[in-house]
Amino acid sequence: PDTSLCTGQPLTLDVGTPGLTYAWSTNATSQTISPTTSNTYSVQATNGGCSGGDEIQVTFIPVPVDVLADHVSCIDQPVILDAGNTGCSYLWSTSAETQAITVGVGGTYSVLVTNTVGCSATYSATVSFVGYPNVQLGNDTVLCQGDMIDLDAGNAGASYLWNNGEMGQVISVGRSGTYSVAVNNGFCTSQDSIAVVFNPRPSRIPTRQFFRCLVEEPNYVVISAGNNGADYDWSSGENTQVILAGAYGWYYVDITNQFDCSLRDSALVSEFCPPSMYVPNTFTPNGDGTNDVWQVVGKNIGHFDLNVFDRWGNVIFHSTDPNYAWDGTVNGVQAPNEVYVWRMEYRFIEKTDGDEGVNKKQLGHVTIMR
Repeated sequence: PDTSLCTGQPLTLDVGTPGLTYAWSTNATSQTISPTTSNTYSVQATNGGCSGGDEIQVTFIPVPVDVLADHVSCIDQPVILDAGNTGCSYLWSTSAETQAITVGVGGTYSVLVTNTVGCSATYSATVSFVGYPNVQLGNDTVLCQGDMIDLDAGNAGASYLWNNGEMGQVISVGRSGTYSVAVNNGFCTSQDSIAVVFNPRPSRIPTRQFFRCLVEEPNYVVISAGNNGADYDWSSGENTQVILAGAYGWYYVDITNQFDCSLRDSALVSEFCPPSMYVPNTFTPNGDGTNDVWQVVGKNIGHFDLNVFDRWGNVIFHSTDPNYAWDGTVNGVQAPNEVYVWRMEYRFIEKTDGDEGVNKKQLGHVTIMR
């Protein structure tokens, strides 16, 4: 007889008489066929002389469709599973008989859906729940001005949004403020914040370079580290705010203020004495260790050129360095005890920046006495 059955159910059409020759409307030539679609199926069979045929109307009724899908959700956001197929009857693995159920626990959920003509199908979906990101920016922090701190939101691979607009996992900050971040792992969002305070460091030394002539009174330079109320540690071993520097060179100090913030600074004491020059008129190069050489004595002498002449006008000593002395010899031979004329050109260094003044010339004489 004509028949109706649910889609997917097996059906075999059998001619019932073996050994014949068969011609189905599907072009099959076997004794049996197994149709899977609705249609009218017919067959002609012959035994070589006689033939007979039959036909059957087969109807496959559609089963409910699968509309379930796997879900991943944040741990505190329940998932609604809807079996669809409105008008059918339902039986869930949870024993619920509604079209949709709400689940809050991860697992696989299945449902048997039966339509009005009795055709049914079972479908399933897997539900997973993801926890919140663990975001720990750390305790509120106090640092010193000029320091930097890296804030790490952790949770590599997540997305980030800081309250200063940055979107990286790690940010570097150097200003006081409260920094917060929202971290999303694709399903859940966590937030954390941290307050960072940058306390001021000590100020620089008020005056960091001094030009003095320490051979003159008061024979020292007053250097102040400033920053009233701070702690001081000088390279000279002193611990006072103000020191009296009695030598040329660098002086270093570590300054620590009330916020426990430190600064290392330095001051330089450089020699600058009033320009002067003295040229002796006699020396005694006799090897007794006293007054054995003749040289110019002075301070802040820049350009320098000195020539000493014999009575015939020959240059017997030449120097471009005021620190270079004449030992009273000419080509290794002692010069006679005489009066010798000298001529000198020079310029004084008249400013602390090394600027030299006008060119000066001077003539004089020096006497050798042994």
